[in-house]
Amino acid sequence: MNKLSNHGQSLILFVVFIPFLIMLGVFVIDMGFAKYNVNKLNHLTKMVVRYGLEHIDEDPYYEMVDLIQKNDDDVDNYKIVVEPKEKMVSVSIDKTTKTFFGSIIGRKTLKEKSSYVGKIKDERVIIKEG
Repeated sequence: MNKLSNHGQSLILFVVFIPFLIMLGVFVIDMGFAKYNVNKLNHLTKMVVRYGLEHIDEDPYYEMVDLIQKNDDDVDNYKIVVEPKEKMVSVSIDKTTKTFFGSIIGRKTLKEKSSYVGKIKDERVIIKEG
């Protein structure tokens, strides 16, 4: 009797599973990029809120808009509320990011949103997500 070789079976398994491994890698890279964008958007929102609180008596609205546009030109929508009497600033920023893996499964974009509210209370700056 001849002893059969199993080399062909291994090759077939490799060929079948390689697309899944590639898709998994692309998914991980896309999700990492999305998380990076969310962190970047949160940092930008906090920075704008802090700037608004530091300059609340000078009507900082247009400077805050300028800060958003200079730091991220892909922002879709933003809402800024400055209330000098209450010493409060609210900033909400929306952004859409294209994904490669999403185009494979039918969801080409991810929508990211960051919203923070800042107050000056008892000479302390308080910034909360909200």
